[in-house]
Amino acid sequence: MRIITLLVLLASSGLNAQTGFTPYPSDLLSRVRSLATSIEGDLPQSIAFAKVAESHRAYADIIEGGSEEIFVSARSAFQIRYPESTIMLDSGMDEEVHRYYGFGRTEPYFAEINERVQQALLSAEQIIITHEHGDHVAGIVRSPYFRVLAPKTLMTETQVATLTQKPQIPQIQLSTEQANALRVVEFGRVFAVAPGVVLIKSPGHTAGHQMVYVRQANNREYLFIGDIGWSMDNITEQKLRPEQTISRIGEDPEALTLQMKWIKDRMDQDGLIVVPSHDDILLKRYAEEGLLGNRLRL
Repeated sequence: MRIITLLVLLASSGLNAQTGFTPYPSDLLSRVRSLATSIEGDLPQSIAFAKVAESHRAYADIIEGGSEEIFVSARSAFQIRYPESTIMLDSGMDEEVHRYYGFGRTEPYFAEINERVQQALLSAEQIIITHEHGDHVAGIVRSPYFRVLAPKTLMTETQVATLTQKPQIPQIQLSTEQANALRVVEFGRVFAVAPGVVLIKSPGHTAGHQMVYVRQANNREYLFIGDIGWSMDNITEQKLRPEQTISRIGEDPEALTLQMKWIKDRMDQDGLIVVPSHDDILLKRYAEEGLLGNRLRL
């Protein structure tokens, strides 16, 4: 297992061993912006997404106080595009893993799109995983191309520990051999992985959850927040998932509350384009507005 250790921030502003998360410092965004230009090279030109499946849930399962109206959860992966290369953010999933999220229901799955995600993973220069859940990581762990994908797949030590010792479902458990093949990193709070792309630790939804900041060549700034909020409404209304959902997933609500406040402030005060992984309506709107493409480049 190849370990890259990077102490970006002092321990006093890092993770708290007891709670798993401490509030972000007031200068975090300025540090992230500085790191985004710390690696030489062209900045990303565009970003696209692919929806490999849908899960249909009552809005009441998504946000505290929600209605019984159906929320369509897009099971998505993203492609950060440079002039001559790409980075994939999350990896899709096969249909067997998708069935787990149906809780006995048959829900839409788009096999051709997932195969396109697999091809995009093969052509990517790097692969980043927001967190350890099957709809984000199965496209790597269960890929027939795992041996090719693993050396360019970046995971944190915490993500690997979860996937080897206590995976969400047995189908995504990493073997020791698989773990040793990955590019494993450990860092304080933030880590630059490529020009314009910075990881931000955000444990709470899972122990190894992280956000991804992207600055494009046109100076647009994106914040991919993974599953901190499934809907943009979680962020704008500052409402968590309902208590039963938090308990089922095993989330840290205090950490999520602090993270959602920081995200909303960055959106309102600094103009960051916030992208939750699963908000189907928002992803479609961003595509219509030209903020995200809806077809991966191969």
